[in-house]
Amino acid sequence: MQKMFRKSIRLDDSQIRKLQDLSAFDGKDPLTHIKSAINEYLDKKNSEINSASEKEIHAEIREKSRDPKIRGAMWVSGIVDKYEFSALILGEPSKSGIEKGKVSKLSILDPAIQKSTNSFISSCIVNYDRGWDIRPSKMAEPYYNKVKYLVEKFV
Repeated sequence: MQKMFRKSIRLDDSQIRKLQDLSAFDGKDPLTHIKSAINEYLDKKNSEINSASEKEIHAEIREKSRDPKIRGAMWVSGIVDKYEFSALILGEPSKSGIEKGKVSKLSILDPAIQKSTNSFISSCIVNYDRGWDIRPSKMAEPYYNKVKYLVEKFV
């Protein structure tokens, strides 16, 4: 049986026991050990993760179409750098919209990951469907802000 911490770290039973033993030995929380191991790994990889600047990000709407089921609603889709996005824009502000606005659904996804995994939700860096499924991370925030600005300008 595997247990899942956060979204992508899976531990088997023996790894969990080792974490528990280590935590019992030094009195630290298992999560502290996991964070330490991740930081050590990233330091060894010498990888710097830089967030893109909103000014450097290219975004454009490529398609728009009326939603036949919802009066006054429109679907828009496009690109934001290497990502794709789609949004459902309502005719009126809604309680279920982002910040109680007109955007009822918004997805930003990596098409390469979607193609390789054949999974919509696994490829999303942001997903709002009448509520947050995947909030924008610090890395995804500039892309989200660019799309949000573009969609609000479109409205």
